[in-house]
Amino acid sequence: MSQWNISDRHKRICLFPMPRIPRLGPKARDAGVYISGALFALGWWFFIDAVIYSKNWGWKIDQGVKKVSVEFVDWVPGICSTIGMLVINCIDKAALRGDSFSFSSGGGTSVAWKARVFLFIGFAFMAGGLAGSISVLCIKYLLQGYGDPFNFWGICNVVQNAAIMSSAAVLWVAQNTESEYQYSFAI
Repeated sequence: MSQWNISDRHKRICLFPMPRIPRLGPKARDAGVYISGALFALGWWFFIDAVIYSKNWGWKIDQGVKKVSVEFVDWVPGICSTIGMLVINCIDKAALRGDSFSFSSGGGTSVAWKARVFLFIGFAFMAGGLAGSISVLCIKYLLQGYGDPFNFWGICNVVQNAAIMSSAAVLWVAQNTESEYQYSFAI
């Protein structure tokens, strides 16, 4: 405990100090943003491919043909993950670190506290989207025993949500790196 200052300890959220992300050049930051966009587009492309592919298949049972296709329940996890990604990346990163008080909006409540709650809500949306896609895969496709082409649709849903979560992580790192080209002006 002697290596940490007591006043620093009360300013942190985690018990152990988090590592700082090293400086990236402007090209690496841009590459991170492009990679994030490519992951996001790839995730939705997998899902849209499964939606289009599902319209041409049916499952034959004794009394006729039961249509198995991608429905609204399959869309919900991707929508939740996308909302979570938007929420997370709309947060001002400086508000998470600071402990400044905003007297204009709520009588002295901490802006950092509000930003952290908002961040938690975004992560909850993304985690719920991934958990929902795994649930849809298991309950709708694997437990019903439809077979090979149908399981692909559920797998595409899981791949979509994993790609959106990866996209959010890459974008978060790209936006939070220290830049030697950022200047802080104080008047």
